[in-house]
Amino acid sequence: MDDEEIRKAGLKVTVPRLKILEVLEKCGDQHVSAEDVYKILLQQGEEISLATIYRVLTQFETAELVNRH
Repeated sequence: MDDEEIRKAGLKVTVPRLKILEVLEKCGDQHVSAEDVYKILLQQGEEISLATIYRVLTQFETAELVNRH
């Protein structure tokens, strides 16, 4: 998944969306929760709130970029 797929889904490409997408891609098929994404981003020194992560994941789900389990 890349910037273009985010655009095709009707979403604006933003730094938080790209960072979250990067984490999801690195995790591959492994299930990760919003909290897991948050912890990973904190460890990387990123300052993205948990609320933002939940919001972006919901947007990704609505755009069918990710699946909720």
